[in-house]
Amino acid sequence: MSEAHIHIHAPRATAKTIHACVCPDCKKRTRMLQFFTPWYGMDATCLRCGRGWQDGEWMPLEFVRQSRQKSIDRAKALWRKMPPTSANHYGLDQ
Repeated sequence: MSEAHIHIHAPRATAKTIHACVCPDCKKRTRMLQFFTPWYGMDATCLRCGRGWQDGEWMPLEFVRQSRQKSIDRAKALWRKMPPTSANHYGLDQ
């Protein structure tokens, strides 16, 4: 009998930033938490409406109650969990 091998692919963000802008979804001035993951690009979450973007593409919300607040809570939890990072994690030379 042969052995089964399981590979779980779960890349983690390597950098975080916070950006003040006008949210394209709620049209309000807000802050966006942004996380960069190599090979996958930038994920952003609006702290006012909870809408998310992945590498510039609009992401749908889950079809559950309070999905916007849950999205905001997940982004804040990830922000607090990640250590401070520098711009070099983006591949930028300064």
